Amino acid sequence: MGARRTAGFTIVEMIVVLLLMSILAATVLGRSVTTAEVNLSSAADKVRSQIRYAQSMAMKTAHPEAPVWGVKFAGAEYWVFRGTDPDRAANERRVPGGDYPAAGNRIREEDLKAEIVENAVVFFDGVGRPFTSYAGETNNTPLAAPLTLTLRAGGQTATVRIEPETGLVR
Repeated sequence: MGARRTAGFTIVEMIVVLLLMSILAATVLGRSVTTAEVNLSSAADKVRSQIRYAQSMAMKTAHPEAPVWGVKFAGAEYWVFRGTDPDRAANERRVPGGDYPAAGNRIREEDLKAEIVENAVVFFDGVGRPFTSYAGETNNTPLAAPLTLTLRAGGQTATVRIEPETGLVR
């Protein structure tokens, strides 16, 4: 009869090795990414998106009655607004995907699952330029340096940055 070859691996041996390697990889990857890191990354992405929303709405819908849109970060909440007075309730706008009935149009830290460290306000004009104050075409203060917002959750931090002049949100 035929002699058996002793070189190489059988298919069963290959499957067992691949199964063990996949279990080991799942264990290592599962421990390297925590829920807090995922939540913080998600919160930072949400804040970036909502800032970009205010900027795009300013570029899309600017008109004489409300030439700017913006976002105000105040304490444990923030909101998107239209117009030059961010504190006027009538100026607050609901953001897409921001269904937070307890806070109306405001997004709170408990909804975001992250703490917002800085208090800041940013206005965007009809071409998307960021300003720290805006009271009219000639009486406003452009963003002089990058505005960096820090979010904190589970001992981790993430930043959202708005560049001066261009309004690029990172």
